[in-house]
Amino acid sequence: MAIINSILPVFLIIGIGYFLKRKSVISENTDMFLNNLAYYFVLPCMIFASIYKLPFRDIFYIESIIGIYIATFSVFLFSLALSFFLKHKKRGAFVTSSFRSNVAYIGFPIALSLFGQEGLAKISVITGFMGAFIVTVSVIYLSLIDRKEGKKENPVMILVKDPLILTCIAALVFSYYKIWMPEFIFNTIDMVSYMGAPLMLLAVGSGLKIESIKKDRVLLGVISFIKLLILPLVAVLIFKYVVIIGDKVNFAIAVLTVTCPTALSSYILVKKYHSDHELCASSITITTILSMFTIFGWVFFMIS
Repeated sequence: MAIINSILPVFLIIGIGYFLKRKSVISENTDMFLNNLAYYFVLPCMIFASIYKLPFRDIFYIESIIGIYIATFSVFLFSLALSFFLKHKKRGAFVTSSFRSNVAYIGFPIALSLFGQEGLAKISVITGFMGAFIVTVSVIYLSLIDRKEGKKENPVMILVKDPLILTCIAALVFSYYKIWMPEFIFNTIDMVSYMGAPLMLLAVGSGLKIESIKKDRVLLGVISFIKLLILPLVAVLIFKYVVIIGDKVNFAIAVLTVTCPTALSSYILVKKYHSDHELCASSITITTILSMFTIFGWVFFMIS
């Protein structure tokens, strides 16, 4: 019951966001505003506040980061092998949708609800390192298979412009070196951070496009199976037998990072590199809906 009480509100707020968008309470412009506000302002405040509050040694767990690297890259290679059976245009969308996770918008609220500020800080640190790795792999792969001529994106430039990665680095520096900050400044950041979880979940709900799930249903089923079941299973096996995490909370937080649905930012990259962006949009929607059930199962398995 505790797990239900912690996770169900997350998906109820997503449902509210979807309902408000359907009723035109949230317009397209408002939807874009919510996403920009969450990604460039509220999320960084949320990450910084959660990490800054706690000692560095309590939130930095190298085993979690190494294990996530191994799990995500293994599933990337698995998806890459399967993609050779698909038409060229669908390959980038298929692979990217199968291993990139929407940790910030889905994982952060769940970690906060289940494990409090310490859980949020730990998943923020993992996400910072995980994001840098996954963005690099995604951009290199998509640029290699992009057949159209044009300016290619430099992975380093994407990383140095990503507000979440930059905030994570800054917060870790402040935490590690115990850099003092005026209390009124931190209190301001902390107050903004409290609006993070509901704002992000409303943005996820308003961005769902159920009508986009019209074609490629078998392919969407394969993507969902890999993203929501295979990737978390690989992570569980790695953390149990390869990079062993004995602490139950650290184990649960590490696996939680890969149980989330396909990342919203995948759509932008896939479209930029001329892959099937409609397939990617459908993947985001269907994995978000199905994750309501799979995340319950994985969290129950890890905590009970």
